[in-house]
Order: sequence, then structure tokens, then C-alpha cells
Amino acid sequence: MNIFKILGNISYKDIIQLDGAFSINHLNYKKYPKFHNNSGKNILKISQKSLDKIEDYTKDFECFNGTEKNCTKNTRLTLWKNYWLEYINSFDKLVNLLPYSIVTVFIGRQAVELGFKFLLLKKTNEITKTHNLEILSKQFFFEYKINYDYFDYVYEFCDKFCKYIEGENSEYFRFPEYRENNYFAGNGTDMKWLSYNLALIILKLLHFANLENEF
Repeated sequence: MNIFKILGNISYKDIIQLDGAFSINHLNYKKYPKFHNNSGKNILKISQKSLDKIEDYTKDFECFNGTEKNCTKNTRLTLWKNYWLEYINSFDKLVNLLPYSIVTVFIGRQAVELGFKFLLLKKTNEITKTHNLEILSKQFFFEYKINYDYFDYVYEFCDKFCKYIEGENSEYFRFPEYRENNYFAGNGTDMKWLSYNLALIILKLLHFANLENEF
């Protein structure tokens, strides 16, 4: 098959590299994820407690599970900001490569969700545990007392999008079926038009967050 060639000449017959499923092994290779083309090396450093355990990793592969607890507010904000920027970066590339793909719309929608959550975290120091864009946009407008003209109809779009595109299923473009025997019925939906509107919301949020210079 002519896929995944950038990863080498791989085949279904090849043996899975099981050691790659342990965080502890990845630390040996000093590779880092990229967030908006920036290395994630210094975003969240592993705690000393975890490092002490890592010294004895040969005896216990499960001593570090890849997560950390009790981050500072600034570190948490940095993580959310970088995730948001990376989703925007990916959405921008997908709009050009796959303008009519459901995956493109899903990534764009995720970027909007992350933008609202980043800005709400910055304001309230809490994350609203919902994926619903109507709820998130409503809270964003309330917390920041939004009255800028360039945000006109953003809440209304999020509200109607959730109700009349997703049918209240925030996983709409992620999975083909949802709760209560509901299935994807967006085969007549203009993906490029949706991407256009999602991109507009992202641009408005970036401007509000004073992060336009990141792009």
C-alpha cells in the first residue's frame, strides 16, 4: 500500500515495537512533540519524583505513566495555549490539503473549543468540562463581558451549529454514530463553508487573546 511511506518501508507483517508503548523508554531518545513548530521540551518538565523512579526503569517499565499532577497555573496555561496553537496550525494545513474532509472540520471545531477553554482558564483558573460550543461560547461572552462588534453572531453560530449541524452530538465529525441510535447524516454538508466559519471564529479568538503574532 502506498501509505505511511514517510515512516519507512513498513508492512503489516512487521512486529509491533511493544517497548514504544512505555513512556519510560521514550525518555531515552530525547525526542519532543512539536507545538506550533516549537519543541515541547520545556513546556512541562518531568518532576524530580518521576526522575528518581526513572533511574530504576529497567526493573519497572510502569513507574512513569506519562502524566503529571498539580501543575502551576502558568504551566497549565502554557500547555493549553500550545495545544490550541498546534490545532490551529494543523487545521490551516488541512484546509489546504483536504478542504472537503470531515476530519478537517473536526480539527477546526476542536481548535475553536480549545480556544474558548484556554481563554476561560486564563480568566477563571478552571476548565469547563463540556465539549459543547454553545455552552463554552456563552460562558466566554459572560466572563469577558464581550461587546466587541467583531464578535457579532459568534455565539449564535455556535448555538445553531451545535443544534442543527451536530444534533447536540459534539463528537459529530469524530465518529459515525452517537448516543440513542443516531448516525452521521452530514453527507450533504458543505465542509469548506463550515471550515470558513470555524476559521473566522479562530481568527477572532486569536485577536482577542493577542496571539496573532504567533502566525
